[in-house]
Amino acid sequence: MSHFGLMALYALLLSVFFALLWKRARREQVRLFLQLFLGMMGGALILAWLMYMLPAGPPAPIP
Repeated sequence: MSHFGLMALYALLLSVFFALLWKRARREQVRLFLQLFLGMMGGALILAWLMYMLPAGPPAPIP
């Protein structure tokens, strides 16, 4: 599985867990789930985009 797939699975499981743990009403659970899931996925994609613009590091030495 790719890094993106694992990140999405982690965000999904964590969002479900916290939505069920913190809220009682179904509507509130769904709302919190969406907020957490979209926040984690959006934040990770924004961070990945910002890191993409950083230099990769020094080039490898030629033996």
